[in-house]
Amino acid sequence: MPPTRRLDGIQWLRAIAAGLVVVEHSRNAIASAYLGLAPADSPLSLFPFSAGVDLFFVISGFIMAYSSAPLFGREGGWRVFLLRRMARIVPLYWLTTSFMLVVFIAIGSPAWSGASFASLIASYAFLPAPNADGRPFPLFVIGWTLNYEMAFYAVFALFIGFRERTALLLTAATIVAIAALGLMFAPASLPLRFWSNPIILEFVAGIALHALYRAGVLRFAGLVRFALAALAIGFLVVHPDDPGLWRALVWGGPATLLVAVALAWSQTSRSVAAASRAELAGDLSYAVYLAHLPVVLTLQAALPALLPAAGWVWFGLFPALVIIGTLASATLLHRLVERPILRAARRVSLPPPTAAGIRTPLPSSATGASPN
Repeated sequence: MPPTRRLDGIQWLRAIAAGLVVVEHSRNAIASAYLGLAPADSPLSLFPFSAGVDLFFVISGFIMAYSSAPLFGREGGWRVFLLRRMARIVPLYWLTTSFMLVVFIAIGSPAWSGASFASLIASYAFLPAPNADGRPFPLFVIGWTLNYEMAFYAVFALFIGFRERTALLLTAATIVAIAALGLMFAPASLPLRFWSNPIILEFVAGIALHALYRAGVLRFAGLVRFALAALAIGFLVVHPDDPGLWRALVWGGPATLLVAVALAWSQTSRSVAAASRAELAGDLSYAVYLAHLPVVLTLQAALPALLPAAGWVWFGLFPALVIIGTLASATLLHRLVERPILRAARRVSLPPPTAAGIRTPLPSSATGASPN
């Protein structure tokens, strides 16, 4: 069997990013339900597990540039790109949002009773709008990250009709310009303020890593990879608090280093089994990201009514149940909903190119499927 280019490191890093977010919300639940503290005041707040989101954004920038190679410079490429992105993001998100909506209605949560009709529509449309607390979060709160993702896809699709180099430069320049204008003018409009947050620069960091990867620059020896990873993790450890507008640098910088290390670690391999494990871990990451919060919230509400307020419950049983419940739910969502939809979306393709000079893209994984 000939060697195949793989992105095993990126697949595992996607799984790690999802795991960090799971730990973040589990830690918050323990702080609230057992310690009686706000998450920021908890002694468990020793590491910024929320930076898993920053990893996702940098990875997304890289993967969009990498996996869209067959679509650059092609008529109708933007339609295929958006269709595949919507198939990847929308069905699972709408399903989990609808589940949370039913739960909120059933328990009379302020997340439902205090929300406006416009904010509910915005929650499904990936548009930032004030929720019941006046913050720019959708009904299913972790969907704020997907509002950024979908905005990034829209910008990316605008330029995908150009040749790859031009398209990526225009995409990156547009995102940098939006962030710069937001910092200079501090718009009063909530949507404009949300979309121009400097966190969007993390997508540009991913695009830059793609350029370095294609140029063969990201080939670090094992000791260098270890040192860079340790440097990134160490920097996160000493900056556990949300850096606000500096997040793209304080958390996004280490995230970019970790993605670079993952790309350096990804290499030609003959191990089909290793690639399959990495692919499965990466493929489950989105379902894990969406499924974990309902599991955490359910257990946070149920355990105090069923079991004593003991340390072994919250530091032993609770994390174990979160892991089991999240993996079981994510696996079902991935196999029954996500995978069939993605397979159908991949059947939509462009006709063979007629123009000369369109290059053959790199394969995106061992199976040819996009790793994002």
